[in-house]
Amino acid sequence: MSTISTSADIDTLVEKSISLVTELLLESDKNRNPRDEANRKRFARLLKDPAAIELTMALTDEVMRMNSMRSAAKTLRRSAKGATISGLGAFDFVGIKLASLVSHLFPTTVMKVVHQRVRMAANGIILPAENKLLGRHIKKRNAEEARLNINVLGEAVLGDHEAQQRLTAVIEMVKRPEVNYASVKISSIASQLITIDHTGSVSRVTDHLRSLYRAAVASGTFINLDMEEFRDLEITMDVFKKLLDESEFASMSAGIVLQAYLPESHAALADLIGWAKARHSRTGGTIKIRLVKGANLAMEKAEAELHGWVPAPYETKSDVDASYARLIDASLRPDHSDAVRIGIASHNLFHLSWAIEVARMRGVTAQLDIEMLEGMANAEALALANRTGSVLLYTPVTRRDDFPAAVAYLVRRLDENTSTENYLRASFDMSVGNEKFAEQRQRFLNSVKERHTISTQ
Repeated sequence: MSTISTSADIDTLVEKSISLVTELLLESDKNRNPRDEANRKRFARLLKDPAAIELTMALTDEVMRMNSMRSAAKTLRRSAKGATISGLGAFDFVGIKLASLVSHLFPTTVMKVVHQRVRMAANGIILPAENKLLGRHIKKRNAEEARLNINVLGEAVLGDHEAQQRLTAVIEMVKRPEVNYASVKISSIASQLITIDHTGSVSRVTDHLRSLYRAAVASGTFINLDMEEFRDLEITMDVFKKLLDESEFASMSAGIVLQAYLPESHAALADLIGWAKARHSRTGGTIKIRLVKGANLAMEKAEAELHGWVPAPYETKSDVDASYARLIDASLRPDHSDAVRIGIASHNLFHLSWAIEVARMRGVTAQLDIEMLEGMANAEALALANRTGSVLLYTPVTRRDDFPAAVAYLVRRLDENTSTENYLRASFDMSVGNEKFAEQRQRFLNSVKERHTISTQ
């Protein structure tokens, strides 16, 4: 094993990482097919226009979820007033204006057309859960050296009956022979989690998850526990460790997510690594920690404001980026690489490239998984797969009848990526050396430098 490099040593990797980003961008341009190029232009157009974003949010989070076609048509007409060609493109602009006009007379027919258009827009981002359709896509991705992390979407779980239904759906997915990796959040398989009843909540979630873990062991499927709001951090951590310390799961490999926008994630990372090393020495079992920047910012801020609390996440995007760089530094280490795999989940090619270079310098490339979202940057994912041997794509799936409930996922993706500071938003207009590239390059350099001083309290 190579000599362990210090945190200061890896500061020197920034220029090497930027060179790798340049190579990946040039390779991505060559990989991009006409459909990828069309989607890239559509997203770039959409994210520049607040009116187009507002309309898209209304379509996905309101219109698609209404049972009354007349109410849906009324909401469509209200939302369509601010639509522009610059934000939607000529085809969708004409379509939405025409639909708005005709919806007075034929609301049901018009809303069926609108629903179909939203489904088409989500194609490739939210996949069909039906056996043949999903199986075909998994086979295609495997041929491209891309593995899929399947996430079964649905409505928020409010009662025990709904929780049992979702758990059954996830178990059915895990048992499919073509599926070998799946993610689940604890609130989707156990209802009404109560933070102050920590012991009771941990016990209930553990009971529900035990049947899923048993199915996963039998089928050889990897199970990853997603992380939600800050309030679920300790419950999720304790459930994860409690289950994997049980004798029947003592040698099982399983995963958990940590969010860089929470200062507490740094202490959680150290806790998980220490526990995983001890478990590995006893049983040989390993874990995986998936590092993300965080996808529940709007909910965290809204809930904090509602209750008069200080929001749990860091205040600025630059702090989150510095926190993410610090987590990469702390996690990719030889002293725990046998016990802990690390998934670096991001679309930011600068941070992904830096993680690759850090892993190379420290001799732990086998510890590292590069992860992205299905359908959001296909050409970049293929370029990374060509460089690293594989890439893991987080893939939401839903049955056709459940699609309206799944659009909440689309809303969250849009909410995440509308910030002017966001890398994915910049990436749709980014090319080597242009203004967007220079801006994101500087943000990356700042994050690597500021990781030494970012507060983790």
